[in-house]
Amino acid sequence: MDKLSSMQAFVTVAELGSFSGAAEALRISKAMTTKHIQQLEHALGIRLFSRSTRRLRLTEAGEAYLQGCRDVLGALAELERQVSGFNAKPHGRLKVLAPTSFGSFQLAPVLAEYAHRFPEVQVQLTLSDRPLGLLEEGVDVAIVIGSLHDSSLVARQIAEVRLVVCAAPAYLALHGAPATPADLVGHNCLRYSQGQRKGMWLLMTEEGETVIRVQGDFEATTGDAVRMAAIAGLGLVQLPSYMVRADLTAGRLQPVLAECSPAAIPLFAVYAHREPPATVRTFVAFLEECFHHPL
Repeated sequence: MDKLSSMQAFVTVAELGSFSGAAEALRISKAMTTKHIQQLEHALGIRLFSRSTRRLRLTEAGEAYLQGCRDVLGALAELERQVSGFNAKPHGRLKVLAPTSFGSFQLAPVLAEYAHRFPEVQVQLTLSDRPLGLLEEGVDVAIVIGSLHDSSLVARQIAEVRLVVCAAPAYLALHGAPATPADLVGHNCLRYSQGQRKGMWLLMTEEGETVIRVQGDFEATTGDAVRMAAIAGLGLVQLPSYMVRADLTAGRLQPVLAECSPAAIPLFAVYAHREPPATVRTFVAFLEECFHHPL
């Protein structure tokens, strides 16, 4: 006889205080219910119930076994719930929040491909460089570059972002290229005024990885605006490599201080629940599939 079925019968008898009531609830005969309990008692070598003509009571061993059975059956039900979710086909709304530049340069094409693969999912992409509450905004997945602040959320690293300092050839011809991070003091550094490091550049120095405060006569709230100003020859800029890769290849920008490049910055997919719905689970897995190399 199935041990789990016997455990379920035992729990039902204990909770209802009646063999006949348990048999009715389980939709089996009273004789079968009694047999389940007898087989458990025989296998355990103990009595689970103290029977009398008036009422059915659990023995001390029965009390302990009841709690254990509840734990086992509850864990099994939770496991089945989790595993059955893997067969669920993603459908419904998927709201994604991402930094403006990353969303434009990297995420939008990936979202389009995801939407083709899962046509029953309606994708909503919100681009913002100001902090937004994940739950308050109804966001399913947020893309976060750098450090995380809310430990109650689930974060999975999906990629790394490399930072590049660069400038237009015309600017470098006029002002020269900085040889060390200390030389940035004499340069017009174009600043990105949103995010975690306003006016701060991360570089390697003799002391190791160092945050350097830079100065300049231009700042903008989007990385793309700073990038365009750099292409126009206004000054130096530090941006993620994915934003300037095409410009470097085309010669519109030239890298400087390459030997001082900092360590790559982690990029996370952040969501609210450890057992996410199929839309979130498949989307995060899709991001890992697409972003398997430094950006």
